[in-house]
Amino acid sequence: MTILFLIENFFHNETLQFTYSVFGAILLVSALLFISNVNRVIVVTLLLIGSVCFYIEGAAVTTAITGFGANTNILSLFLLIPLIGTFMSTAGYLLVLKEKVQEKERKGRQHPYRLSYFLTATIGIILNYGSIAIVKQIAEESFSSFKDKKLTLNIMRAFGFCMLWSPYFVNVGLILVLFDLSWFDIGFYGFILAVISVIISWLMFRKISFADDTTVEKTDSATSQQSRQSLVPFIVFCVVLISLSFILDYLLDVNMLTVVSLLALIFPFVWGILTKIVKSYIHDVVTLVENSFLRLKNELAIFISAGYFGVALAQTEFGATISAVLFDVSFGSIYLLSFLIVFLAIVLAQIGIHPIIIVIGIGSSLSPENFDVSPVYMALVLLIAWASSTQMSPFSGQVLLASNLIKQSPTELVKQNYQFALILAVVLTTVIYGFLLVGWI
Repeated sequence: MTILFLIENFFHNETLQFTYSVFGAILLVSALLFISNVNRVIVVTLLLIGSVCFYIEGAAVTTAITGFGANTNILSLFLLIPLIGTFMSTAGYLLVLKEKVQEKERKGRQHPYRLSYFLTATIGIILNYGSIAIVKQIAEESFSSFKDKKLTLNIMRAFGFCMLWSPYFVNVGLILVLFDLSWFDIGFYGFILAVISVIISWLMFRKISFADDTTVEKTDSATSQQSRQSLVPFIVFCVVLISLSFILDYLLDVNMLTVVSLLALIFPFVWGILTKIVKSYIHDVVTLVENSFLRLKNELAIFISAGYFGVALAQTEFGATISAVLFDVSFGSIYLLSFLIVFLAIVLAQIGIHPIIIVIGIGSSLSPENFDVSPVYMALVLLIAWASSTQMSPFSGQVLLASNLIKQSPTELVKQNYQFALILAVVLTTVIYGFLLVGWI
């Protein structure tokens, strides 16, 4: 499905689009058999509302079917980006990184919370969700002493740094597609917001205090062997990959989301040939592919149904109606409108409604011109909405992953993080409104 999508991006063909959309419908029906009841209710609701919209508007059946392929671009990231992490593991890059951290720890130069934040904020740019588990494992095997839950929440906040600007993240790619923007249009502003989030994380770090937080002690780190391998190959791999992403986004007539997906598919394979580990890499990829459906069943169901829902909404006058309502509720103030969008995403995320539904519903419905703002401004508002809501939703991927790592309920983790997420939402929304006032966006 994703390979057909990538081909169709370069050789536009309605038959290819229809074919991978049919595959999307088949995947959705299959995923419904395995997902949780909460997600099943959300997915079925989106499908019903979307189908009613298609029926009322008298849309062609083929139009409705292509709705199942509308978010294939997003799914391609979920399916293909893990190939990069798989190659790093096969090549031994992640093992070398862990050994270097252990080596520095033995020399007494490490601050576990600061370093874990830095590691997540850097390798997370490429590895996405995988960075949370990888950094947690590095911490457990490297740092001599740290508070387990405090460190994990710190890692989760660092993950939010990447969500505000990294082209390898789903939310960034989706928003670029919705508003027909290049990464260069929002990347600089997103990075500024990410740096501000680092400052907020630092200021609020001391407020992290779990009642039953155990201290992890590691006394045998001194017995570890010094790593003789270099981090240079790992750094070169990352620099070349990221550089190619920006260069190809600038040169090719496709969006960054397609560029990143294509690189994830091809670049590790080529690098594997050059470094003579391609056979091992292919073996590991086969294992990854065999488990991909069950690993991504929830994302498949939510994203495919959300795409169908978004295409259906685009057939109606919902966009003009919701624009008028939001503008009236915010009393014509762009500042209040921005807050309204962000906090709507936060509130709905608390009951399990994934931010993608909000972003697609709002992003595909609201025309920035109706509010006399640029697409860049509206894109940044939705970036903040996504990043803030996932930091305090008990249903978001990073919260569920972090809670599983520390055997803590997602609700308890959210209670520790809600002040940070709310302050983040308020400050970042205010900052981009300041950008608007001074005429930067």
